[in-house]
Amino acid sequence: MRRAPYALAAYLVITLAATWPLAAGLGRDVAWDLGDPVLNMWILAWDCEQIRAILGGDVSRVLTFFDANIFHPAPLSLAYSEHLIAQAIQILPVYLVTGNPILCYNLLFLSTFVLSGLGMYLLVRELTGNAAAAFIAGLVFAFAPYRVPQSSHLQVLSSQWMPFALYLLRRYFDTGRVALLGGAALAVVAQNLSCGYYLLYFTPFVAAYALWEIGQRRRWSHARTWMQLGAAAAIAVALTALFVLPYATLRARMTTARLPAEVSRFSADVHSYVTPFGEQRVWGRLLRGLPKPEGELFPGVVPILLALVGVATGFRGRGRAPRQAAGPKRRGANGPPYVPAWVAIILGVTAAAHGAAAAITIVMRRITVDAGLFVLRIGNVNQLLLRAATAFGLLLVVSPTARARIGGLMGRRGYFLLGLLAALWLSLGPAPQSLGRPLEIVAPYRLLFEHVPGFDGLRVPARFSMIALLMLAALAGYGAAALGTGIRARWALAVGGVLFLLEATHVPFQVNVTSPIDGFATPEARLYRPERAPAVYGDVARLAPDAVLVELPLGQPDYDLRAMYYSTVHWRPLLNGYSGFFPPHYGQLWFAVNELPRHPETSMQALRAGGATHAIVHEAAFLGGEGPATSGALRALGAVELFRDGADVLFALPP
Repeated sequence: MRRAPYALAAYLVITLAATWPLAAGLGRDVAWDLGDPVLNMWILAWDCEQIRAILGGDVSRVLTFFDANIFHPAPLSLAYSEHLIAQAIQILPVYLVTGNPILCYNLLFLSTFVLSGLGMYLLVRELTGNAAAAFIAGLVFAFAPYRVPQSSHLQVLSSQWMPFALYLLRRYFDTGRVALLGGAALAVVAQNLSCGYYLLYFTPFVAAYALWEIGQRRRWSHARTWMQLGAAAAIAVALTALFVLPYATLRARMTTARLPAEVSRFSADVHSYVTPFGEQRVWGRLLRGLPKPEGELFPGVVPILLALVGVATGFRGRGRAPRQAAGPKRRGANGPPYVPAWVAIILGVTAAAHGAAAAITIVMRRITVDAGLFVLRIGNVNQLLLRAATAFGLLLVVSPTARARIGGLMGRRGYFLLGLLAALWLSLGPAPQSLGRPLEIVAPYRLLFEHVPGFDGLRVPARFSMIALLMLAALAGYGAAALGTGIRARWALAVGGVLFLLEATHVPFQVNVTSPIDGFATPEARLYRPERAPAVYGDVARLAPDAVLVELPLGQPDYDLRAMYYSTVHWRPLLNGYSGFFPPHYGQLWFAVNELPRHPETSMQALRAGGATHAIVHEAAFLGGEGPATSGALRALGAVELFRDGADVLFALPP
């Protein structure tokens, strides 16, 4: 633990270097792009304002916490996306002092790397006792290449509480201290409230880890352990449920289920794991397995090699089993009957051959072998896996040596190996594919999608890969520890760490990225903190508290996101909005309002139905003369111009 602060400082320095030049503009530049980060900045600002009011004595805000100011008059609009409560609590002091959502967002963004590294360092240091190996494992998890294409999704990057939860659970089982179990429960709650995906994806892995620790320590009948674990689980469930209920209420009011085709589109393909992000300097042009949305999942060569070493050295754990006495034993004698060695060899070869064939089929989708007299075609992975499992099970029954070897592996690294395989399998989604074509293998994610509440509202099974990275980093830590503690091993790990950072990072890091949009002018590639926001928003802040605002254009994500962000200046209800889901009326509103110059009466009816009392027209956002024409149509309908700042015009709409 004395070395943990040094590891923390090192991860911070590496984070600042890997994301440079973000640190040079923490209060003004936005990490990566001006899409989802803008949504998340608005969410964080909304959360902090509600928490500030509650702490100030306005307890009524608890009941209206999820009734955010977008998509007016739809209720529970915060529940259309992640609520980011954990991140808001984390950054609240900075927000209260500065009021700068950009600074708050960037600090949270950077903290996901630093804390992920520290959490994995503590976990692997506890598992292996090797600080150098733990540091490498922290690098693997904190700077995994997967994080770069996910840089616009703060909730996906916020995986830092996973290793802390496992570390504290491990410490609890080592010491029996209830405080450590309470810390593990709080880490699970923090992870649940950081990302809805991880609430559903990671929770079963935490429970499995607790069971694995119980099994390893043979504490199945230890009543006190079960009571303490049950109490911790109850606390975690209760705290999490408070923030799940609004989503359940919203689900009862409108359809939030994803279509299977949409979920399959955002599932991992087998070849996604050999597909790095396009800008990756080492592998970006060499490995382009199958580019697809959410499909750039290549973890890097260094972590894979270290994890293979970690698995291979795990077989040495318990050594060979005692040799059987020569000659067969009859049933009923002490010990199992003698089985000839050739039987174990045949079973081992059979299991290995079918396992290898299954792996090749998963990658290639089909094996075709022309044997001359016949052509062998293999495409059913289920049958291969079943035969391999059967042969492997029989091998464990008849071979004490195999049991000892596998027991050595499973006793130390089994949870992480099985967890890695499970996360990879689940990331393939409800209809696994290889090379973009269906794969004949059972899909456990489909069972979750069809039978577990909440899974049908998630559209990106590929995000299971973050849990796979957690397991891979732990195995890589075991592999790094297996290299030893001598000076040569340390130099080897140092070189490996540098090589991994070269294949995992993207420098210079991108900030304020925008893309051309169809039908409208591309907005300026920057945001301004609230005190330097465009002047028109200061005028909106002086309107009556019950004023309801609409910003035109409406329905174009880039402009809706900016309308949401700049609503932090005035917090008036807003007809605009952008989120993971949209209320049923929003499509009709978009269609009607965008016809304002051509069908002014129909557009005004839609605005009145939404309760709008004021409108901002961003004339420069429209192409041609559409902007001035929109302002002219509002004037013709009786709207009164209250304020103009260049091309931004504020109107009071006719009652």
